[in-house]
Amino acid sequence: MNLNIKYPSSNYRDYIERVYKFCKDNGVSMILKGSLAKGIATKYSDIDLIILSRIEASKIDELINIYGKPVMTNFTENPKGILILVYEDNISVDLDLRETISEEDLMNSVVILKSETSFNIDNKIVRNQISSNYMPNRPEWYKVLRLLHRGMIKYLSNKPDIAYELLSEIKDSLISLKITDLSFNNDFENDIQCIFNRFCKDFEVDSRIKGLFNNLFKEFNK
Repeated sequence: MNLNIKYPSSNYRDYIERVYKFCKDNGVSMILKGSLAKGIATKYSDIDLIILSRIEASKIDELINIYGKPVMTNFTENPKGILILVYEDNISVDLDLRETISEEDLMNSVVILKSETSFNIDNKIVRNQISSNYMPNRPEWYKVLRLLHRGMIKYLSNKPDIAYELLSEIKDSLISLKITDLSFNNDFENDIQCIFNRFCKDFEVDSRIKGLFNNLFKEFNK
């Protein structure tokens, strides 16, 4: 792989190279989107990847675990079915496993690896049906916790407008979780820590997730 990609850290390069090897070994196509493809990624930016091919379940687990066991996993809701993978070392990935890619997607992306047998261009997007041990059904609080993490990395990536939009969505979601007694001052850093602390008190937030968030909270003070 010899592409002019501007990596914000060596961790990003390491992840991309591991996925590239997986795709090459399995004859599938790999397309990079988002800020990394545009050359404007920060060390907190998501990695947006499209993998083109029908991939069997065992290979999906291998791909998910390619950078170690994720700290958090989930699916996107809109559009539905993209894998959200959060690893240690500030690596957050939106992994879109598809059978087709549109012309519009190609205009705003970098084709890292093209396999003639899997590179199907069609404006009708067909996503893989995902069955994986790493993607269980998640409770509602976990989905909101994922939004907390997404809000934090947007905030740390100097995208405050998106971060505050996510914070507003999170606050609206608290009602369904029966959390109605928190006080906020519309300061992102204070409000997000207040919500996270409450989640740790009310729900079973495991130690790896706590470590992930606490490392990000330290960045607020830099």
